[in-house]
Amino acid sequence: MRIATVDELLQLLDTLHEQRADATSRAASEHWGSILQSEGHPLNTDLPDVNLIAWHEAGLLPMEAVKTALDVGCGLGRNSRWLARSGASVTGVDIAASALAVARHRSAGASIDFFELDFLREALPGAAFDFVYDSGCFHHLAPHRRISYLRSLEAALAPGGYFGICTFTAGLMGSDAPDDVLMRSGYLGEGVGYTEAELVQMFFGLELVDAGPMLEQRTVTELAFSQNFLTVALFRSPRAADRVVTRLGHA
Repeated sequence: MRIATVDELLQLLDTLHEQRADATSRAASEHWGSILQSEGHPLNTDLPDVNLIAWHEAGLLPMEAVKTALDVGCGLGRNSRWLARSGASVTGVDIAASALAVARHRSAGASIDFFELDFLREALPGAAFDFVYDSGCFHHLAPHRRISYLRSLEAALAPGGYFGICTFTAGLMGSDAPDDVLMRSGYLGEGVGYTEAELVQMFFGLELVDAGPMLEQRTVTELAFSQNFLTVALFRSPRAADRVVTRLGHA
């Protein structure tokens, strides 16, 4: 077979990595199902990320304007439930079927639909969302699959919508190796660490609202999940009219 499309190139690059090098693929579903349900694991919790609460309380993420939300790599549904409690109709997607079963049980009665779905390679259900949130998926991507992620995010995020992300912090958690080293080795270890500047670079098509280390629990008014090795960022997509003006400005 000869490569003729970007998708074919990405699929070929997938084969150069060990099974868990891209821990966002379906090959890693059993791994994540086991990890997320391990007794004592930090992610086996019902607490939402502290930055969601902080952004909302600071007026940076106006949940009253968020009618629909997508939780990418939703796991056991902890952030999905907070979004639903805040008034959004939520879609949670993950590759781990066993984790989703727990998420559905814990979320009974909430306005949440959970789907077993590969965000990088499969089409999302429904229309674009007012808010897309990713807590812990992006930092497990093999470098070439960031292209897939950006393409999926563009399709998922409504004009004027918000995108929030929580990743490993460079120097504290995850690999700091350059992408060419990661690609040649075919292995990511536990993931990739990012600086705030790198996140801004990655999501260059979005407007930065806020970025920094994950805050401590005491900074918000309710119990929340917090770890000091994580970096968070909030972006906003330009509205359709703004995109037209931008294109004309560069004409």
